Amino acid sequence: MRRFFVILIVTALLFTGLASLIDDIQKRGVLRVGQDEGYMPLYGTDEKGERVGLEVELINKIAEILGVKVEYVVVNWDGIIPALISGKFDIIFSGMTITPERALKVNFSAPYLTVGQAILYNKSVFKTPPTYQDLADKPVKIAVQLGTTGEFTARRKFPKAEILTFSTMDEAAFQVVSKRADIMVNDSIYVKFLTQKYETLGMTNELLSREDLGIAIRKGDMEALRWFDIFVQWAKTSGLIEELHQKWLGNE
Repeated sequence: MRRFFVILIVTALLFTGLASLIDDIQKRGVLRVGQDEGYMPLYGTDEKGERVGLEVELINKIAEILGVKVEYVVVNWDGIIPALISGKFDIIFSGMTITPERALKVNFSAPYLTVGQAILYNKSVFKTPPTYQDLADKPVKIAVQLGTTGEFTARRKFPKAEILTFSTMDEAAFQVVSKRADIMVNDSIYVKFLTQKYETLGMTNELLSREDLGIAIRKGDMEALRWFDIFVQWAKTSGLIEELHQKWLGNE
């Protein structure tokens, strides 16, 4: 009997803590969102200095439902999970791929988008789109953003390559533009965005992997996690995500 009451007390304390994140956000009146500099068309900064993109519109909807404002905390990608864990912001809503390794450190919502890793190349270097088989066993130079699944995929799929790491996606992409790297490996939606922005760049049609993107929160808050799951489910069934997908990604 005593053990039963101890379990009840521990459970009650646990669930009291679980309610804290959503409560704290509403009491504070601000949802603090962790992102890196930019990952268009999911998120970035326009000429007015305002955050824009598909994820930004979803974040704005979350804030509207909670009745709060949004504050963006911009950090380097390789430090974004430690910054979440240390409490610098409430959630990571930043094109983060759900992986088992990351799930050891944070909890993920249900996936809101599925993307894949693609190859970005310079058309003046490759006259025809290079295939994975063309490059897999060659000592090519591959530019990636540090700590991303693009880096993980490049290291796994191209064992003989020289991997060049950079703190932002734009820095990595510039290496391909300037011919300092042979290719870049990154999420297909960003690679497609770059090909539309720069005529000299192209992307391969084949995907090196497929990945789900999710909202990350600190561990130990199952009630908040459940709320974000419900939001993602609602955003899908209401057609909001499909609408934003067409607006920002087209047929990607």
